[in-house]
Amino acid sequence: MNQSNLLKWSLCLLGALQLAACSSNQEVSAGSDESSATQQATHQVTQPVTPNSSLPSLPIETVGKVERLPKVFPESWIYVDETSFSSMFGGKMILMDALEPTHSKRIKGMVDKSLIGNFLTAQKRNEFYVVESFHERGSRGKKTDWLVIYNKETLAPVKEVQLTKTRLMALPRRHAMAMSPDERFLYIANFSPAASFTVYDLELRKIVGSIDTPGCVLTFATGQRSITSLCSNGALLTTVLNKDGSKQRQEFVAPFFDTDKTPIFERPAIIDGIAYFPGFKGEVHEVDLSGEVARYRGKWNLVTEQGTNWRPGGLALTDSDDQGLFYVIMNPEGFDGSQTHGGSQIWVFDVNTKARIRTIDAPNWAVSMSVTRGENPALVVTNGEMNLDVIDSKTGALIQTLSDFGNITPLVVHKAY
Repeated sequence: MNQSNLLKWSLCLLGALQLAACSSNQEVSAGSDESSATQQATHQVTQPVTPNSSLPSLPIETVGKVERLPKVFPESWIYVDETSFSSMFGGKMILMDALEPTHSKRIKGMVDKSLIGNFLTAQKRNEFYVVESFHERGSRGKKTDWLVIYNKETLAPVKEVQLTKTRLMALPRRHAMAMSPDERFLYIANFSPAASFTVYDLELRKIVGSIDTPGCVLTFATGQRSITSLCSNGALLTTVLNKDGSKQRQEFVAPFFDTDKTPIFERPAIIDGIAYFPGFKGEVHEVDLSGEVARYRGKWNLVTEQGTNWRPGGLALTDSDDQGLFYVIMNPEGFDGSQTHGGSQIWVFDVNTKARIRTIDAPNWAVSMSVTRGENPALVVTNGEMNLDVIDSKTGALIQTLSDFGNITPLVVHKAY
């Protein structure tokens, strides 16, 4: 390229750059004008806020006010054990009215229950009990176990007791704690894996002691001052206490099932002092807990139809109502290993005649269930979606489904007193 052409190209390039610069400056200028106009408009719209002295002053709010629940809860109230499998440090007990149709009025209160804590409510005392665990550094560090006593009316903790034994930490169940019939003593199941239970005096507010029960777990109140535990060889162990809660003696009841061939659920319904333990294949074992020492009474079958696969299944799969009827979740496609699967029906039995008097369809499967108190109890079923189906126990009609109450894994429901 000669010098003449080079000069022409240089002049053209310089001109192009100047045009681009002019265009850019115009856009920036236009943008600045728009921004300035917007700011001016905003400034013009904004008005100073001044107090209106003509309005009355707001009343002074009282802080620290705690509402009280009734001394005796309505029969339709329940405690929901929200284990919170996604965050076990955030477990809780939720007090609800199962029959309240308005969502905003349904929840009455809740308390914490850390690391699959255990729960029991008194029927005569104005309190309930939570046994829970904590680590020094949240999810790590030294673990301590605590008994927390709550006031039933305020849901406020009134006493905390550090336990010296490692408490039972397992899937939630109704028999990890028990009380003597007069509600003088509280029994807390321990498992470290050495088995024992702790006796706590509710009158003196102190631990009486812990009693070893080698190979035998859980706490089934027996007689006036005894506790029966279920043993790994199919036997029962009854621990008889003195009046002060100390150990007097222990007696074994001979094995009544084979843990390998005819296993049972350790979750019975107790009706008039008789515990009804369902077996994996549909038999029911009766254990009399009304005397000083447990006594085996024999067994009968839930399933009478030949050639069917009906079997019991679920977590909290049994309960009873105030009329003494026995409820159990049943699976029509039972097999060896289906005992954890729940079922599609709840069967209702008269334990005196051992006859099935009613079958209730679970609208959306049944994992656990409970029955409320009173002459017309509602059946509360933890369904396959981890919501609660409330069912009329006499007609089988679905009353309502409870959801969005803080539920993640509401695995066990307890009667509220």
